[in-house]
Amino acid sequence: MKRHQTLFLLLVLLCVVGIGSWMLRPWDALEKKWGARQQEVVIDRYDRVLDEYVSLNSYTALGRMNTQYPMETKLLIEDVLKLGPVNDPNAEQRLRHYYLDSTVQVLLDEVHRQYGDMSDIEADFSRVFEELKQKDPDFRVPHVYTQVSCLNQSIVVGDTLIGISLDKYLGADFPLYADFYTQEQRAQMNREFIVRDAINAYMQFLGN
Repeated sequence: MKRHQTLFLLLVLLCVVGIGSWMLRPWDALEKKWGARQQEVVIDRYDRVLDEYVSLNSYTALGRMNTQYPMETKLLIEDVLKLGPVNDPNAEQRLRHYYLDSTVQVLLDEVHRQYGDMSDIEADFSRVFEELKQKDPDFRVPHVYTQVSCLNQSIVVGDTLIGISLDKYLGADFPLYADFYTQEQRAQMNREFIVRDAINAYMQFLGN
């Protein structure tokens, strides 16, 4: 029953999403009704840790990937990039060589340029999750992180986990997209669609 209630609430939230904006009540109204905010999302920049490992061959960054981000690393290597088992002795070097490709480096550079600040997206996630928590106290707020998927999956979801592939949201006019996607597909590959896509994917996951 709780799962169905949560799915219904997520569906309602998706229905009130406007193109490029969330038609939810402002924070002042929420705080007046419910008091101080209970949930503020801070997006975990896993993409930066990965880039540090790739660009500097940093064993410190690699250690963080394996200890601080084991599930994120496993999903990236095994499910997104399909580079084989994460426990393969050569998995990390295969991963690094993959990201050193010149095309992937273009994606990484553009992600750095466009997503130095994600406070607007964090605020959108916070609003949605706050609504859900207030209506269903048993709703478990997922951990949200970012990655660069080399134009593979846009959103990765798991048990209380949402991964955002920032390289899939560089704007409809990003030159590299024209080689791989139709005009209709490119129209959806903008910053303002990140939260919508993430919530939709997580809703589908909860329904499984």
